[in-house]
Amino acid sequence: MESKEKIAVIADEATVTGFQLAGVEHGFALSGQEAEAKLAELLSDSSYGIIIVHEKLMESCDWRLKKRVEATAKPIVVPIPDSQGPIEQSESISVLVKRALGLDLGKKKA
Repeated sequence: MESKEKIAVIADEATVTGFQLAGVEHGFALSGQEAEAKLAELLSDSSYGIIIVHEKLMESCDWRLKKRVEATAKPIVVPIPDSQGPIEQSESISVLVKRALGLDLGKKKA
């Protein structure tokens, strides 16, 4: 039996619902300290491979949690824009994947 890593979404109700409609089973419509606590909890759960969060949540997180996210290779934490649009200084998904896995998605081998 093949083991599948879980995907989680921590965001507003509309975003969580959208991801659930796309097949993501683990959605948490949280904000503020509740969202930070859930992110910290999911980072410690080895069954999760990807955690999707709003960029603004990442911006407002405690610096210790941000450092933990940056230092963690698995699960990969993917910040996404909320309904207000992207934050200019956020990292692209390809940069996050390169940091986590060592793969550069932007360069093709000749």
